[in-house]
Amino acid sequence: MMPRKVIALFVKEPVPGLVKTRLAADLGAHEACAVYRQLADRAIQQVAASGIPLVVFYHGRREGLPDGWQQKARSLMPQTGCDLGQRMAAAFCTLFRENVEHAVLIGSDIPGIDAAYLHQAFSLFDSHDIVIGPATDGGYCLIGFRQGSFAPALFEGVRWSTGQVLRQTLEAAERQTLKVGLLPALSDIDTVNDLRRVAAEPGNASWLNTG
Repeated sequence: MMPRKVIALFVKEPVPGLVKTRLAADLGAHEACAVYRQLADRAIQQVAASGIPLVVFYHGRREGLPDGWQQKARSLMPQTGCDLGQRMAAAFCTLFRENVEHAVLIGSDIPGIDAAYLHQAFSLFDSHDIVIGPATDGGYCLIGFRQGSFAPALFEGVRWSTGQVLRQTLEAAERQTLKVGLLPALSDIDTVNDLRRVAAEPGNASWLNTG
């Protein structure tokens, strides 16, 4: 039986050449894959620190996931769907069918998501239908729903991987008359400049090895 609230994490099987391809253009496939694993490790550690149960939705082979990722997850489920929107909608449908009451979904490449940020997200459910963590590139790094407010329409007709994602999602929420709680905006790591910026921030050198 699923807990009443969960954090869903989207990950990919960490295979060189298949993850962080923009970063790989500068660092090489193996180094970019190593960075991806560090970022996912960080995300999983922060979920563990929050004390909120983790459900990992993976793309690729389950047996290709690091043991540490598997061991810290309450459950492991394959991603299903043809595009990102369909995969996210399917994940929420799965969780709410299992009677989860509050679910938050995050990506694996946002170093600013920590335990406090996750707790802040769940606190917003007290007065909002949806919680969104904006990304500085015009997308979002976190999205969550109460069971009764889940709206698959928010994942339809969105131009994924563009700077229009957040705007289109907020417009869809308004059409559904859903009240959105916004968290502080965070940055992800897609390019070598993103990586250098994050690595230079205080405290990140202890876990992010860019050498």
